[in-house]
Amino acid sequence: MKSAEAISSNEKILTPLRTLKELLRFVIPVGNKEMPIRIILAFIFLFLATLVSVYTPFLYGKAVDLVSQGKSVNINLLWVVIGSYALARLGQVFFDEAKEFVFARVAQKAVRGAAVQAFKHMHSLSLTFHLNRQTGGLTRAIDRGAKGIEFLLRFTAFEIVPVLVELITVGIVLWITFGFMYAAVTVSTVLIYIFYTIKVTEWRIAIRRKMNVADENASTKAIDSLLNYETVKYFNAETVEANRYDLAMKQYEDSAVKARASLSIVNIGQGGIIAFGLFVIMGMAGEDIANGKMSIGDFVVVNTFLLQLYLPLNFLGFVYREIRQSLLDMGRMFALVDQKPDILDKKEAKILKVEGGRIEFKNVKFSFGKRLILKGVNFIVEPGQKVAIVGPTGAGKSTISKLIFRFYDPSSGDILIDNQSLRDVTQSSLRSNIGVVPQDTVMFNDTIGYNISYGKPGTSINEINKVAKLSSIDKFIQNLDMGYDTMVGERGLKLSGGEKQRIAIARALLKNPKIFIFDEATSALDTKTEKLIEKSLKKLANKNTTLVIAHRLSTIIDSDKIIVLSDGMVAEEGTHSYLLKSKGLYAEMWMRQQEGIN
Repeated sequence: MKSAEAISSNEKILTPLRTLKELLRFVIPVGNKEMPIRIILAFIFLFLATLVSVYTPFLYGKAVDLVSQGKSVNINLLWVVIGSYALARLGQVFFDEAKEFVFARVAQKAVRGAAVQAFKHMHSLSLTFHLNRQTGGLTRAIDRGAKGIEFLLRFTAFEIVPVLVELITVGIVLWITFGFMYAAVTVSTVLIYIFYTIKVTEWRIAIRRKMNVADENASTKAIDSLLNYETVKYFNAETVEANRYDLAMKQYEDSAVKARASLSIVNIGQGGIIAFGLFVIMGMAGEDIANGKMSIGDFVVVNTFLLQLYLPLNFLGFVYREIRQSLLDMGRMFALVDQKPDILDKKEAKILKVEGGRIEFKNVKFSFGKRLILKGVNFIVEPGQKVAIVGPTGAGKSTISKLIFRFYDPSSGDILIDNQSLRDVTQSSLRSNIGVVPQDTVMFNDTIGYNISYGKPGTSINEINKVAKLSSIDKFIQNLDMGYDTMVGERGLKLSGGEKQRIAIARALLKNPKIFIFDEATSALDTKTEKLIEKSLKKLANKNTTLVIAHRLSTIIDSDKIIVLSDGMVAEEGTHSYLLKSKGLYAEMWMRQQEGIN
């Protein structure tokens, strides 16, 4: 069995080129005219900022030459030069901020678009995908991918591109003004710096990847443990969970230390390259001053150009590493979006039209991996009937509800609702006509009112009250200080199992579908509450087809038909009294449960 680390490290990641192609769709959405205009304006401001930045050192050098004249200096000209220098510095800041302001909407809209699409796509993927993946890891991948988009757009557009433009411009200016050697030394220093940074960063990527996997693994273990808070308490396993988390954090710690050590190697090498470049070019300038070929102001100009390039170049190492990491994070997120759902609507899929709600299973077989669960199931649920499905653990009862809801498709055979194959209709129309109350009821970490109204968003409080009464949860809610505004906690942790089930029943009733599926829906209820809910459900039974998957046989004795599953096949079917007279598997199960009650 693969570990969490193995699953994380083997995840598909798109290539950088494919990642950038996917990103472009969100940077310039089809039909959006605002984003291209913003991008053009941003690059105009970028160009103006670069021109001002290149001209500024010459003003500074001119001011130094004027000051060096001593008492013979032209004060008026000096004030003009100093004023122009101040305005140039202000202009550089203005144009820099203007391009950031204009481009901010582009970056944030791209982040939002990509993150929302990834989130929506996660909901479109099959149940099998989510059973095989860890929620903490998925959310971290989407979160890091979204942040990677913002970083890539911001720093590529306003750190990498400006540096390259300024480098080319400075090289040309130095060549024309001071000679080829000054331009050659400056450009060569930068190119060697970039080459070194890329090579060493490529080596660091494997280290950073291991660190990210360790980080994701630790996060997954923490979330998994906290979501299973009650189970941890039941088994007094706080120390076990702490040790598991500590081990995961130890792996992250070791990876993080290696990553930091490799970063030191990068920084030392980069510093050495820049220092050597400064040494050579300033030595050349010093010799030219001594030979009378350059003024002190020219020396300042050359020095200022180097310092202007040095600061962003020093930052460039960090930017490149983060951009490379951002591409990996984005590649992982877009790879998730690239994941194809197992269950897809046909191109010609139609809207399911439910009139009576007749359900038919035709020789349905289903395998989960190598395990054959259903081995040719045949049964019919007529419109308005209440049909129960019972059987030993592992017989395939809950699989039937998941097949009807189309979490899975049968391996062979067909499932029909009102003579329409589920494969031929849209999943949305199918699910809008089915209300499910699962055995394991999970609540959103929101209010009771929100969790009930989830079955029909935007519903009135009167409708919520009505279904709360039908599910016998109304009195419980009325006795709460906050009523329907009471928070239920993570996964409904503040509620008992019975309270959660009643809220789930209310939620399904509010949806008011044509077909109801109750999967052990009353297993956590006491007998009295169960009887009250059964009375409410009987009122709906005349107009709704109801399929009940039950363990407690006493809850389904009034069913129009009971289907008994055994080893993935229909062993027998009939009414409660008929099956008891048949003295088959159902009768044995009934006797065992009656003996247990007594």
